[in-house]
Amino acid sequence: LRQATASDDVGQHAGVRVPFPGARLADYQDALTQAAASDADILALVLFGEDLVRAMRIAKDLGLTERMQVIAPNLTQSMVEQAGPDLMQGVIGTEPWTWRVPALEKSARGEAFVAAFKARYQMYPSSSAASAYSIVQQWADAAKRANSLDSEALIKALEGHRYSLLKDEQQWRAFDHQNLQTVYAVRVKPRDEVLKDPLKQDYFEIVDRLDADTALPNLAQWQAERRAGGQPLTLQ
Repeated sequence: LRQATASDDVGQHAGVRVPFPGARLADYQDALTQAAASDADILALVLFGEDLVRAMRIAKDLGLTERMQVIAPNLTQSMVEQAGPDLMQGVIGTEPWTWRVPALEKSARGEAFVAAFKARYQMYPSSSAASAYSIVQQWADAAKRANSLDSEALIKALEGHRYSLLKDEQQWRAFDHQNLQTVYAVRVKPRDEVLKDPLKQDYFEIVDRLDADTALPNLAQWQAERRAGGQPLTLQ
């Protein structure tokens, strides 16, 4: 996150770590009290799930949500639902997919997925739902192309494979098996806007998109990270 936001200088861009796992409310209170004592314009909460929700409640109590732009890199629809849009409004995060992405990317199959999911469950699909659907589809497609269920044959079929399913083109990168795909910067809408939607679940405004090649470290960066961690420079 620091590399991507040019905030590597910890003297200029301070940060506080909390225990993981098992951080207590007191840990969040202490960290956010330090943030409150600063003159920072941006508060990045690199947390997930209930940890993010608890931190957001404390941040609101301390008045930080009014003073600072809150960034939650690991933001999901379920977290907004858990915390409520009133608490989360204005928070900026990232998502690999939202139910509005298919229309943005002109993906007919993606729009059909959204319509079918909405009709069956009376809710919008989350990025987790889209990922689960895509992974099963990709596994089945690889098995069909490989004409095998053998693990090595499936790996070979997936490595480097490009496809378009619920949005624009994606690729299973060969050297690290990561999925190269567009990532979207999203902002949580105000509560009154969310409630205008028939399902009251239209949480995100897409404010920017990051292309696949920029969203992940390249081979040299990946190998440098593994070298620093004492890991082999190829997957084993």
